[in-house]
Amino acid sequence: MKEVVFDPFSGASGDMIVASLVDLGANKKAVKEAMTSIGDIRVDISRVSKLGIGATKVNVTSADDRGREYTKIIDVIKASGLEDVVMADSLAIFERVADAESKVHETPKDRLRFHEVGAADAIADVIGACAAFHDLGFDKCEIHSTPVRIGGGFVDTSHGRLPVPAPATLEILSNSCLMYEGGPVMQELLTPTGAAILAHFVDECNVFFPQITVERIGYGAGARDLEIPNVLRTVIGETDEMLTSDRIEVLETNVDDVTGEVLGYLIDELMSS
Repeated sequence: MKEVVFDPFSGASGDMIVASLVDLGANKKAVKEAMTSIGDIRVDISRVSKLGIGATKVNVTSADDRGREYTKIIDVIKASGLEDVVMADSLAIFERVADAESKVHETPKDRLRFHEVGAADAIADVIGACAAFHDLGFDKCEIHSTPVRIGGGFVDTSHGRLPVPAPATLEILSNSCLMYEGGPVMQELLTPTGAAILAHFVDECNVFFPQITVERIGYGAGARDLEIPNVLRTVIGETDEMLTSDRIEVLETNVDDVTGEVLGYLIDELMSS
């Protein structure tokens, strides 16, 4: 069975996720076409080095950096002509963001306006991640993640200077299976877009890697240079189904004053329930 492991030891953003999947072998042309389907978007894919680790860098630029209402984002994605599965996942990811923003700001979703997350490059990142995910066939795989490093300190946003993780990011994390921890740097490492993409795709989060035979490794570079390698590592491998573990629960009790006939009747009842 194929398994995919996201290893966000340096956090995650939308462009890092796209880059790591392209580095794993997702079709560059198909991913670019999906990302540029929403309008005036330029996508550049290049090779960079982060503290000696070769990685793929995806840079998305657009003259349109304005925020958008959540309802307008839905319209943009629906009008893009994307494959049905890519469109459905993209809409579901933005719904996660909308649920989080709605709760944080106490505003109905149909009145929400996204700022950074609503910019054209952020929408393209989400679409690109979904397109790459399906191009690699990961919808047929078990998706794991190690704990996400979120950074620390404060981050400047359109709402002002907010603590890391940003409130919307924390809300997204709280409604997912993702585990997370602060550090190792005093900067924002996990963006709301990155959190929403991982929350949507990851089936299980573990402290350690699952027991797999590694087939390919992808590194997606972030924009900044940090004292740690600013890359998202994504691994695809094969697991031996014979080694797959499961959990059973055992219920025990001690009795010393019950006849054999009563116990026999009890066992029959338990086995039939």
